[in-house]
Amino acid sequence: MNNEFDLKLVNQYLKGDKESLKILIQKYLKPIFNFVFTYVGNIQDCEDITQEVFVKVWSNLKKFDKNKSFKT
Repeated sequence: MNNEFDLKLVNQYLKGDKESLKILIQKYLKPIFNFVFTYVGNIQDCEDITQEVFVKVWSNLKKFDKNKSFKT
């Protein structure tokens, strides 16, 4: 169910709804930050890496395989 909601947001963003990407970022920002922090241990580096993750997501969203989970 969660993946279906994410896929819906991806599709809406690709159709021009910029708010959908904001929702995805808000949903995954904290979990990604926490995941990265467990490896990095430095808040500033963690913020930079987390930002890079979302830049990569944004720049490659058109290539997203919709048969896979967005979360991974």
